[in-house]
Amino acid sequence: MIKILRVLFIVLFLALFVSAFLNPAKPETNILKAVLQENQKSELIINLSNQFSSKINVLIEADEEKTCETISKDFVSKIDNEFFKIKKVDYASAFKMYEKYNQNFLSTNTRTLLLNKDYEVVKQQAFERLINPIGFSVLPLEKDPFLLFTDYLMSLSSNSQIGSTINYNDKYYMYLSLELGGNSLSPTVINEKIKELIKVSEEYDKIYLTGVPIHSYYASSKSIIEINVICVLSTIFLIALFFFYFRNLKLMLPAFLSLTLGMAGGYSLVSLLFDKVHVLTFVFSTTLIGICIDYSLHYFIEKDLKKIIKSLTVGLLTTCSAFVVLTFSGMELLKQISLFTIMGLASVYSFIVLFYPLICKNIFKDYERKISFNIKYKKIVLAVLLFVIVLGFLKLKFNDDIKNMYIPSKKLLYAERLFSDVTKANHKTSFAIVEGKNIEEILQKEEVVADSFNEYQAISKYIPSKKRQLENLNLREELYKKSLEEYASFLTVEQKKNLLNVNKNDLIEYDNSSLLSEFMFDKNKSIMVLYNAENKEYTMPEGVEYIDLKTEISSKIKDYREQCISLLLPILLMLLGVLSFIYRNFVKAVRIVVPSLFAATFSIGFTSLLSPINMFHILAIFLIVGFGLDYSIFRASGVKNSTSAVFLSCATSVFSFLLLAFTSFKLISSLGVILSVGLLTSYILSLVLIPKAGLDENKESI
Repeated sequence: MIKILRVLFIVLFLALFVSAFLNPAKPETNILKAVLQENQKSELIINLSNQFSSKINVLIEADEEKTCETISKDFVSKIDNEFFKIKKVDYASAFKMYEKYNQNFLSTNTRTLLLNKDYEVVKQQAFERLINPIGFSVLPLEKDPFLLFTDYLMSLSSNSQIGSTINYNDKYYMYLSLELGGNSLSPTVINEKIKELIKVSEEYDKIYLTGVPIHSYYASSKSIIEINVICVLSTIFLIALFFFYFRNLKLMLPAFLSLTLGMAGGYSLVSLLFDKVHVLTFVFSTTLIGICIDYSLHYFIEKDLKKIIKSLTVGLLTTCSAFVVLTFSGMELLKQISLFTIMGLASVYSFIVLFYPLICKNIFKDYERKISFNIKYKKIVLAVLLFVIVLGFLKLKFNDDIKNMYIPSKKLLYAERLFSDVTKANHKTSFAIVEGKNIEEILQKEEVVADSFNEYQAISKYIPSKKRQLENLNLREELYKKSLEEYASFLTVEQKKNLLNVNKNDLIEYDNSSLLSEFMFDKNKSIMVLYNAENKEYTMPEGVEYIDLKTEISSKIKDYREQCISLLLPILLMLLGVLSFIYRNFVKAVRIVVPSLFAATFSIGFTSLLSPINMFHILAIFLIVGFGLDYSIFRASGVKNSTSAVFLSCATSVFSFLLLAFTSFKLISSLGVILSVGLLTSYILSLVLIPKAGLDENKESI
């Protein structure tokens, strides 16, 4: 039977692995896709985030204006212009259209004055523009005596700073905007291109790069280095463990083989069930390393599968029970983590049970080492833990801002602040998605929204709807009738007559305008960028959806955090049910669960003293309960050498997670802190709350 099961395991595992290898899932690095469900609004949020976070800001600093321009041209000539598309806000290309239809345009300020019939104010502003020594007139005065068209062009956009020099604090700055080319390219290619861009920028004294792609590059590059260092240190730790404790490095071969099979099994299953595997699935699933090594350590120390098979099986069932509940969540990331962990543990368990007796029997060496700790002052330990829990929960706060999971370096923070100060781009941004049957309907809806905002960017700001154009012509005509004779005495009678003779059928045909591509999602949807709008009270017209990315994403993360918290009780009940069924003793089941549950509560309380709690801290509870439960199960088993095995298992897991706590990526470091604290506490509580000889002897009580 064992031989048949071995063959069956090999066949099934190879079939699963080959299937995943031939049809591998694509890696997903977008953090938003980890927390947003697949629906129309989530897709819209992700697309918006990608569209407005794919650009790189380049800020060139110099003491003289000409030097700034020279450096800019030299810098542009050295970068990959095929990959980094230089965004140019060049209204000159559209100027012919503006000039032809100049009477159809009015600035928001002038339009409001004309609607309110404040003609005296309009005349006063027009006169000030006329006599301004540094002012200018785009059109001859006989065509635009009030300089209304000039006023409109001047009001268009602050983005005209792109590609021009800016004087700030006695320094000159050139601001360039680079768009990433090739959206389908892999993160590896993008990182390589950004690396080349950074290398070019470092050839100059003061070129500052900002934007999401730059932050992503530095964060991922530093994380890769740190993870590699952690892997090396963890490997050295394991080598030292096998050398000094077992005096046998050969045991590392089956240990690492089981670990490799576990990771391969978990990945293969998730790869087959999902089109994309999120990078955070791998981050969380690396916790498998600790529990996989634990199973091997128990076998190496006891050397007899029969003595530990029950504890191994119970540990597998309880850990899988803690994760199987996650498959019922609405969050794809949780489902992936759950399936990855369950399959990984099942693969390791099966390999140890089926193959370790075969491959390990000739590589053991005789030794007799015991490691054990007893907690003498149990009441003091419990009192300290309870004190931290109470103090932590009194200070408990939740932070669902996705930015809280990443803290940039001081260099990047300085660059971001400088860019914000120089370009005055420190406004808060939100969006309105406008849907219509055609461009005219979209523009009309945009104009209704725009009337509620002072600062915005939209296609309607540059091309009015035909309805708005006709209104502008009527307002202009009314102004001319009321004020032209008195104000424009310098014009001839013929020139005044021409101004009053307005062709109201001469409206812009905008369907083929190149400006549409800047703001259109598709032929039926446009994007309005709204600035500092989150505190305004407004009602959007039908067909317009307001989206504040930060609020929307935080709301989704909050929903999932609350969903994770709601799953804790079902998991607890499932664990109690499984243990009660196996041991036929509900009290014993409670005693086994209490240390891990207490440890998870303590880890949250302890973490809340350091920082607010986020969704990923809540996820760590599942890992602490699922993995920490094994300490109690093995200690309660009463197996001869289980004490040493449990201690070594805890030491390897805590050491690995403690290393994660020193990484610069806050998401990973916060996980390292809470997991190392939680598992260490779970081990200590198993010593405090579970009698040394096992629960069956009932020599001690909680």
